[in-house]
Amino acid sequence: MASQIDVLLYGLGAIGSFYAFILRRSNRVRLTVVARSNYAAVKENGILLKSANHGEHRFYPERVVRSPSELTHPVDYVVCTNKAVDPASAVHSLAPAIGNDTTIVIIQNGVGNEEPFREAYPSCTIISCVPTNFTQTWVGASQPTPGTVIHTTSEDTELGLYPNPNVPAAVEAERLNTFTGLLAAGQTRHTVHDNIQPTRWSKVIWNCAWNTLTTLTALDTQAFLQSSPDAIPFARRLMSEAVAVARSAGVPLPDDLIDSQLARIQSLGAVRTSMQIDRENNRPMEIEVIVGTPVRKGRELGVPTPVLETLYVLLRAVDGEMRRVQKI
Repeated sequence: MASQIDVLLYGLGAIGSFYAFILRRSNRVRLTVVARSNYAAVKENGILLKSANHGEHRFYPERVVRSPSELTHPVDYVVCTNKAVDPASAVHSLAPAIGNDTTIVIIQNGVGNEEPFREAYPSCTIISCVPTNFTQTWVGASQPTPGTVIHTTSEDTELGLYPNPNVPAAVEAERLNTFTGLLAAGQTRHTVHDNIQPTRWSKVIWNCAWNTLTTLTALDTQAFLQSSPDAIPFARRLMSEAVAVARSAGVPLPDDLIDSQLARIQSLGAVRTSMQIDRENNRPMEIEVIVGTPVRKGRELGVPTPVLETLYVLLRAVDGEMRRVQKI
């Protein structure tokens, strides 16, 4: 048998549980999961996945822990499927699992997610994975009760290296190939890109528009677009600001990106976004990686972002009040 691969999955929500299932299908993987609210259910009964694509399976991770601090040695792969609501905190809490040869896999919304990991762990390979279906998430999954996950037919992963000049290119390529081999063994769709940043920024431009506007107005996308003659031009302005920031940062984007994204959102019907749902359920929102990073990058590069900055301030006020009430 080929050598075993120790994997820690951090963030056992619906999406994390789906990837836990995919990774557990390989007989090479020794899987540890970090569970919080669903710890007791998963510890006792494993995870029950009901998937339109993969069928119904109950599976058991090798180990279930409440925190990475329970690990006694670094793992080969750390897979981050947690929501990026407090990126710096997650980076430091994962320290017991990360050694010089650990590969960090980031499966999250937003841009700039890789930078805190690179700063904290400069010798590690980072694989960046991007949501790709441009609706709520790239894998359609929900967790109606702890340890039970419902998965629809929505399933895709686009990924690539966040290149590390401190690691030989051949070593990074081998680590990427090993991880994509695990995805293949798990029978899930995936696409590897030489440069993942255009895909990541394209998605954040989508989220900059629709997550922010639906969250602040409490309208679905179609209701917002039809709310006034100014709605579409306003959305176009804020998307244009994000495009300008990305291009100034050296990220190539297609000239028709805004037109194509506007056409797509109009064709999808009434979409309620993940950030909007988080607000409705009084949960912390992924503001920093979706809006904060483009705003800060714009300031750094001298690119004006007045619309994005306004939305950023308003969202932080809403999120801050929710955290104060919830004492998060």
